[in-house]
Amino acid sequence: MSRKLLTALAFAPVVAANTCPGSKSLIHASCQVEVTAQASCKDVMAEMQARVAGISTGAWHDPHNNGIYSLEEHSDDELEFQRVTGNKKYTDKIKFTFEDGTGFCKIQGCSESQVFSIGDFSTNYCNMRMLYCGSADGCKPVGKDFAITETNVSPSFGASKNAGDCLKTVSSDFLVSPFQPASQCPPTDFESIQDFDLDGFISKRWYVQQQMEVKYLPKSENRCVYAEYKLQEKKTFWRYDVAVHNYAEGVQPPHTPYDSGSKLCAKLVDKTRGQLEVAPCFLPSFLAGPYWVLDYDEAAGYALISGGPPKIATDAGCKTGSSTNNAGLWIFTRKQTRDDALVEKVRTIAAKKGFDLSVLNDVDQSDCETVTQMVM
Repeated sequence: MSRKLLTALAFAPVVAANTCPGSKSLIHASCQVEVTAQASCKDVMAEMQARVAGISTGAWHDPHNNGIYSLEEHSDDELEFQRVTGNKKYTDKIKFTFEDGTGFCKIQGCSESQVFSIGDFSTNYCNMRMLYCGSADGCKPVGKDFAITETNVSPSFGASKNAGDCLKTVSSDFLVSPFQPASQCPPTDFESIQDFDLDGFISKRWYVQQQMEVKYLPKSENRCVYAEYKLQEKKTFWRYDVAVHNYAEGVQPPHTPYDSGSKLCAKLVDKTRGQLEVAPCFLPSFLAGPYWVLDYDEAAGYALISGGPPKIATDAGCKTGSSTNNAGLWIFTRKQTRDDALVEKVRTIAAKKGFDLSVLNDVDQSDCETVTQMVM
């Protein structure tokens, strides 16, 4: 068995045999949830079944790409469903167990893909969430509306748990199975931004909300990460045009800072298309690695950056490398406080460009000290 498959198995959640519905594939994406609903379990179970029954009558539809659910098994404290994706290519199995408390219902759920899969664009999580979420979560109940609290959401290695993915229908020309390997990496139409406004881009600090783990950016430093840029008064000896300042902190206390200071520089390769190359300032620029701005909207306050075109095919799209050059994927926002809707918007842009979104990890931007804008 390949190292990649062993890794996927090693990071899959460990569950009891009767908790999940099972899968025909040894390697598959999955997700488990623990939820508290402010209702009786009888009402929760009735609402789930009403939503599934409502698909055929038009009383309800699945906001997550119009999947088709069917009830497979039911008892006094268990429900099992099957969901077929909107394009009718893939099937997932879902199992819920229910336990009444005083004024609430404790729900345990598990969804498993039935084919070989690692990344899933939040599909297994959404398979379950769409059956219990309430109006306060942006959902549309059929009969019973109740508040819910997700106390635990545990996707398998490579899978996602983004609630924003659950409430959108992707157009048919964008609906790509998360289990289908990319036919070509980078995609034939892959390109960076057009008519890039460099002055606007470097005018203020950027905060990193999600980033890919690479050799020089381990997940252990995914805290309070930001980036700043400033035009050099004149080109450096190695012909660099832009000063680069990166900052991060260790995730674990005492949150050790990692500050690049004035050691990094960037060279403009194609200014109008947002293509730069970055390296330590002392290195000749021909050793610098690509740093491409793929999308940028100052008004909306976001930018999507990659370490050049993604040339490596995965089970869920394309990705860059994970070493030093030709590596990395970043979601920037102007505001440090995370805006989940904005992050999801940029993730969608990245997916449309063919990226495997499972490489992105969250950055913790909470409880970060305000640091003065760089001066060079």
